Amino acid sequence: MPSVWRALASLLVACAWASPKADLKRARQKIPREQWRGHDFQSMNARLNAQLRSSGHCLQDCSQWTTPELQQLLRQISKAAEKELLAVYAAAGDPRHQRFSSTAELENHWAFLDAGVDDEIVEEMRRDGLCHEAVMWWVHHLSGETQQKLSAKGVKIPSLPERLHAAPGGEAHAVYKEYQHQVSCQQCHTGKIAQPEWQNATLPKPLPEDKTHPGRERQRACDYQNQPPCGPCEGLGGRRWADDPEAMTPIPCEVIHGPELPATTKGRYPAQATARLTGETRTPIEVIPTKPGKYIPIRGNLSLGWAGELMRMRYDFEGLGAEISAQTLQQAQEEDVGATIHQGGGQCACTPSIAGIMHIHSFEASDSLDPLKLPPEEGGVRYMGRVRVVLDGDNPETNNVTAIADHYMKWAFHFLVDADEDSPSFGLPLRLYGATGVRQVFDSWQLCDPSASHPQIWNLPTGCKVIAAACSVFKNASTQPSIVI
Repeated sequence: MPSVWRALASLLVACAWASPKADLKRARQKIPREQWRGHDFQSMNARLNAQLRSSGHCLQDCSQWTTPELQQLLRQISKAAEKELLAVYAAAGDPRHQRFSSTAELENHWAFLDAGVDDEIVEEMRRDGLCHEAVMWWVHHLSGETQQKLSAKGVKIPSLPERLHAAPGGEAHAVYKEYQHQVSCQQCHTGKIAQPEWQNATLPKPLPEDKTHPGRERQRACDYQNQPPCGPCEGLGGRRWADDPEAMTPIPCEVIHGPELPATTKGRYPAQATARLTGETRTPIEVIPTKPGKYIPIRGNLSLGWAGELMRMRYDFEGLGAEISAQTLQQAQEEDVGATIHQGGGQCACTPSIAGIMHIHSFEASDSLDPLKLPPEEGGVRYMGRVRVVLDGDNPETNNVTAIADHYMKWAFHFLVDADEDSPSFGLPLRLYGATGVRQVFDSWQLCDPSASHPQIWNLPTGCKVIAAACSVFKNASTQPSIVI
């Protein structure tokens, strides 16, 4: 799966050859305008190629370039890069920043990757990745004036390839990982994730073996990258108080059977329901940790309100406040993230969501809202098997209580569904865990419309600051933002 940080985030939002002021404005823009996005990888690149040509850039089809020719073009762009633009990216932690601190470092990186090219398929992938990178550097590292001067000298740039390469076999892993970085603009141009810390969903490498308790590292974190593949009791984590695998009490787990026998449940949440939850969350929540995490206990309620064309989810955390998210099916299909109300500490604001509502069918391979449909070996849904666990919640219903569960894994998340047909919560979620995120243990499910007992539950609170037009998805909300940031 391509790592999902934004590289071509504001591609050509200015017209033709930009002024220096427009260059800086473009550098500071977090996301592309709607007209420069596509609904998939192919349509995105076709649209961007058309805009590049109409803006006066001289394109030569990527297939007509060789790897050495592209590397020479990148050297030329690197030498002419505008320091002021690069400073903007560096200060913001923007993925458009220069990846290498020196020419020597860049050349050594290329030499290492080129040594891994062992057949035509890998060579094409290497070339196509360089085409993507050359366009990104040209658009974001050069001023409009420099682009114009180089074009006047006959400098051409490659087109963006419309083919998305799959992982090759053999020993080309490093070349493929580089390609994933180079094409990762797909997420931004097909979605609207604006915060840099959420744009890169590339998972960290598997943890090294725990010397004190070998295997503890696979209990703490296990995903599709692990070899051998994760077992039914791996990746489920436990109570955590620091980032080290030893700073955790693993959830007791016994394998009943593996994936060779089918599940009798579905990897889903109910459409309309409420539940209590306990557990903890890592702060900051990060896909790839950049600093030591703190683990904060959580206790509260989850409410789900999926009805017709509207998807809604609400968390009410004791002592912290509420977070209410809403998104229409049309928004999800168009990869519009919808809106979220943040309420707590006497403050309330409605903003665009980070990444849209978590689908109630997220852990089902047939999820119609999943735009990627990845196979299990690349991070898609995998049924891991059935397990007997001793739940690690903080309510009496889930504290040291034995449960039988079907285990589903997707990307970095592990989802347990009650598989005991004699249980009152059969078929309902028991637990959600992400190694660098949350541990949520659910109990006391009520399968009914939450608004039946709380009519205002999906309303925008009175006096809440509206920062985005998308907040109109909530009841009684204005269609215009009251504050624009």
